[in-house]
Amino acid sequence: MALVPSTSNENALVVGETRLSPWRLNNPFIQNMIVSAILFCNPGLYLTIATLGAGGGRPSSITMANISNAVLYGAFILSGLGASTVLNKLGPRYTLLLAITGYPIFTGSMWYFDSFGHLWYPTVAGLYLGFTAGLMWTTAAYTSNGYSEEKNRGVWRAVQWTANVAGGTIGGCIALGINWNANSLGVPHSMYIVFICIQVASTGLAFLLLPPDRLRRNDGTAIVEYNPIPVLQNLKAMLVLFKDPAILIMIPVFFTPEMFFPMEASINAYAFNLRSRTLNTMLGNAIQVPITLGFGCLLDSPILGPRRRRAFIGIFIVAVWVMGAYVAQTIWLSSWNFDRSIPGPSIDIHDDAYPGALTIYLFMVGQYGIFQNIVIYVFGCITNHPD
Repeated sequence: MALVPSTSNENALVVGETRLSPWRLNNPFIQNMIVSAILFCNPGLYLTIATLGAGGGRPSSITMANISNAVLYGAFILSGLGASTVLNKLGPRYTLLLAITGYPIFTGSMWYFDSFGHLWYPTVAGLYLGFTAGLMWTTAAYTSNGYSEEKNRGVWRAVQWTANVAGGTIGGCIALGINWNANSLGVPHSMYIVFICIQVASTGLAFLLLPPDRLRRNDGTAIVEYNPIPVLQNLKAMLVLFKDPAILIMIPVFFTPEMFFPMEASINAYAFNLRSRTLNTMLGNAIQVPITLGFGCLLDSPILGPRRRRAFIGIFIVAVWVMGAYVAQTIWLSSWNFDRSIPGPSIDIHDDAYPGALTIYLFMVGQYGIFQNIVIYVFGCITNHPD
């Protein structure tokens, strides 16, 4: 079937009345699904490791978790600023190949700390993961915003985040099966081995990613042409963004979706025993799947009006949820009056306090995916041009 240039768009290619099969590797949505599968195997399993508490499951390891998280997210800020330069130079395939390497190294560092208790490896691994995570999420946003159309941008982003938390859910199921009758405080070594194998194997998925100029939608049209930008020009363009009022207004919300994450991991480690916090992790990720998908469909629903109105509706929903979650958790923490200088209560699933504690935990983590989604969605609304 011949593809011919369209007279209406120099970047478009059209195919008579015949639609291409959706089950093609060069379908932009299939490429988004491949990226989603990589998120499933890497950040998804990282969610399981991190939310088990203290970056690996020992409540006594809170200091290690605080240090590794601080180093990780500090590096994440820097890598996020420079990741677009790497992406423009290497393309999606090799950028994600590099990005994946940080996750098994970090998982291995948690295994090492659980075994030997030395802080240097988690610190170095956290630093490295911070840099590679910036590459991971920049490439993910690149595909969800750059490859999608306006009518389905919210769903594409929701698919990515759903895959991410689905990875956390499956990882949580694996951890729950291993930890259900465990008596130790730390995570069994078998769980680390399984997770590292999955993360290393996911490098094969990155080889399935194609250059953007080879992608075709189902009607035969090409996505907007992506020309590599010289490094210096890319850095200058990034600096210009910081003069854009819309970008400056959004800077605070670029930070806040992640702020609750180390706190919840710390609370999960301190207040619950290994079995209950493993169950918390699994349920916390599982509940985000329908919430995030439903929210993505809402953002793309034409019934609610134009994109601007849908964005404001989404912002209102997220704002109410986030404020309600923080108020509820503050009240719960005040009722317990925790003293971090002594061991926590190690709440078990059979304790009377568990249902209420679980409800607060799920309410808190349930906002994670929709908060991320609305930030990326609004950012995509600023401009429809993928450059």
